[in-house]
Amino acid sequence: MSRISRARRAEFQHRAAQIRQRGQRADWDVATIAQEIACQRRLGIKLSGSIADAEYGHSTQLPDSGAAMADNALTAVADSVQLQREIEGPGGGPATREHIQRAVDYYALNYDRYTPSTLATEIHRCRTMVVDMLARNQLERDRTELRRMAGWLSALLGDLAFTLSDYAGAHIHLSTGARLGIAVGEKRLAGWSLGAQSMVAFFGDHPVEALDLARHAGEYADSALRRAQITAWCELRALANLGYRDDARRAASLAQRHMDTAGRDEPGRFGFDRAELNQHLAEAFLRLGDTSAARVHADRSLGLKRPGSGGWAAATVILARAHAAERNTADSVALANSVLDTVPPASLRETTRRRLRALDADLFSERRPGPTSRDLHDRLQTLPAHLPTQRNSPEPNGQ
Repeated sequence: MSRISRARRAEFQHRAAQIRQRGQRADWDVATIAQEIACQRRLGIKLSGSIADAEYGHSTQLPDSGAAMADNALTAVADSVQLQREIEGPGGGPATREHIQRAVDYYALNYDRYTPSTLATEIHRCRTMVVDMLARNQLERDRTELRRMAGWLSALLGDLAFTLSDYAGAHIHLSTGARLGIAVGEKRLAGWSLGAQSMVAFFGDHPVEALDLARHAGEYADSALRRAQITAWCELRALANLGYRDDARRAASLAQRHMDTAGRDEPGRFGFDRAELNQHLAEAFLRLGDTSAARVHADRSLGLKRPGSGGWAAATVILARAHAAERNTADSVALANSVLDTVPPASLRETTRRRLRALDADLFSERRPGPTSRDLHDRLQTLPAHLPTQRNSPEPNGQ
């Protein structure tokens, strides 16, 4: 790629800012703004077969017409970051950092829109650029901002690794997110990353470790909504699983009070809402043997979730397990099959897979499982495993 003069870079930055401002005035979303930038045959930059050379991380081949890339909202997000970095130079600049933050927001808000492996590949691509920018000379305040955003990208990658059944990868990425959150003073990042680690430990059959991580996460919960999230998402089900019935019921009441105090829902993967609260309450009451309360909360969660989403699948299987506990095998199996019919295997989260396997064990605890239970068992046995993420990026551990 030919070298671009400072004047030419300034022109590109000005034109990109004009597009962004026009889009913001028109209330475009991030993907639309990114697509509009991508459609300008990259604001006049002549690219020979790829968006950037290997110095900028993993290159992405440009389709012959360029139209396919412009139509791909997910790919366009990282492409716009890469383009802005080309304009401002290898170390990036204020507009590049702004694009990275918008990318983090887009990935979190559209988490359920893409298959986990596809989303993880794009987040790795974005984080690779951030890590490379951290290797360049930066002002301290700019380095802090980049490390904060690297932490959020790591947290997303950790959650996606767990979704794809990669427990070791999940712990590595989430530990990075927590460490960077603590280092830069981002309490929300530290608390969420530790909370997600607690979830991974719980589903990895380490409830004591999960409870310890939940309590550590609670130290960074600095709002009513965050306290509701950590209490319900992490602490509650660990307590229920360990058989601490009174503590678990107190935690359930406390989570509801925190949610009522917050008085709002927050969208996105890093957010928390009443649908998720009811999902965790349902699972906790199921573990405590209160199947009636479990059904009530699972139904409430389902009423607030989009069919086919990860939360919908989770609540549906929890409801199926409640029916199984009440020996209502027909409804239990029908609910489980509805999840398998609706959610493609590549999008079926590890949490839902674990819940389905637990349901299978519930149904086969009967002395003589019926044909519908055996059919579901056979279907689960043939469920394809997750494919590994196709791209990786270094952990942003540098100073």
